[in-house]
Order: sequence, then structure tokens, then C-alpha cells
Amino acid sequence: MSTIDVNGLKQLSGNDEDFVNDILKLYAERTFIDLNELTDARNESNWSKVRFVIHRMRSAAVPLGLKELVVLLRKVENKLKANELDGVSSELDQITKHSEEALQDAKRQLETA
Repeated sequence: MSTIDVNGLKQLSGNDEDFVNDILKLYAERTFIDLNELTDARNESNWSKVRFVIHRMRSAAVPLGLKELVVLLRKVENKLKANELDGVSSELDQITKHSEEALQDAKRQLETA
């Protein structure tokens, strides 16, 4: 399961809960959009767009401590950069699953804030 770790954000912000909540909201909004764009680009076999969206998703996942997702995003981004499509489809499925879990976790954390 992809669980968000906000400890780094809390440390960065001096335990500013409003800042952490703003980042979680932005992540939830952006991830929802990114997952839709990723699905569309994948269905169109637009691998340069898939790579672009994955890069953006990786940048958003890093500060939230989503290490497993970040590693997977980096792996697929590098494969696409090298035009290696072997295994990318199943890895994109994993990215979608992890991202959906992280999105739900962000929403849960916002509800309890």
C-alpha cells in the first residue's frame, strides 16, 4: 500500500499543519488529473506524453515520502527515455494502483485534519 509520510513536510514547514494540508490538497487534485492524462496517453500509445506525466507525478510524490512509487516512476521514466517498452504496461498498472492508494490516503489525512 502506498502510504503518504508527511514527516518531511512537517519538518520543512516547522510543523505548519496548514502547509501540510495545502500540499496534500494539491497532491490529491493533481494526481486525479495526472491519472486521467496518463490513461489517455497510454490508450493513445503517446509514450512521450506518458513520460511527461510520469515525470510530473514523480516530482509530486517525492516530498510525500512515497518511496516505492517514486522508484517505480523513475524506472518507467528511464525505460521510456530509452524507448524500452518491455514490461511498461504492467508497470503502468502498478503506478496507477499505487497512485490511487496514495490519493485515497491523502483524502483520509485531509478528513482527519
